[in-house]
Amino acid sequence: MRVISGRWKGRRLKSPDGNAVRPTTDRVKEALFNILGPDVADCLFLDLCCGAGGLGIEALSRGAAAGVFIDLSRRSLAHVRENLDSCGAGRDVAQLICTDAVAWLARWRPADHSRRWVLVADPPYRSSAAAAIMKELERLAEAPGFLAGVIEHGSRTPDLPTATSGRLAWQTRRYGESFLAVARGVMPAGPQEGE
Repeated sequence: MRVISGRWKGRRLKSPDGNAVRPTTDRVKEALFNILGPDVADCLFLDLCCGAGGLGIEALSRGAAAGVFIDLSRRSLAHVRENLDSCGAGRDVAQLICTDAVAWLARWRPADHSRRWVLVADPPYRSSAAAAIMKELERLAEAPGFLAGVIEHGSRTPDLPTATSGRLAWQTRRYGESFLAVARGVMPAGPQEGE
């Protein structure tokens, strides 16, 4: 696992041994950040079910202002901290929280109404967490600063909402065995000419 672009490009990241963590492949990571494009710059990047933190660290490498890393495993978060330290990330740019991602998201509200934010989640493929996170994101879609949500899932992930079942229009893209469900926020219209 490595950082593929930005100021820490090429930096190797450590991941827990065994099957507890399934790091996002470089191909899927590249696709995800191509989808997000410039939205990553200066945003708050929420990395749910973060594992060893590869997606959030990639976002920080590409210019995200801050990252929040959520995982239920203390062991995974220890790897996130080690990876952040090895990249030279300051302690002030990353918050690590050991808790259930769905429960955390159900309580979360953007604290800084001027800060744009992006949410990415990579829960276990066969769990219902992806569907639950997508439903919570539907609720948060009108919160100030929402730019995009991307949920990685597998072909057998249960209970995923349909593309038009809620407020957000989800688009699904396939990369081998992995899928990315993508929803974008609606930016408010600027002043009309003559106003």
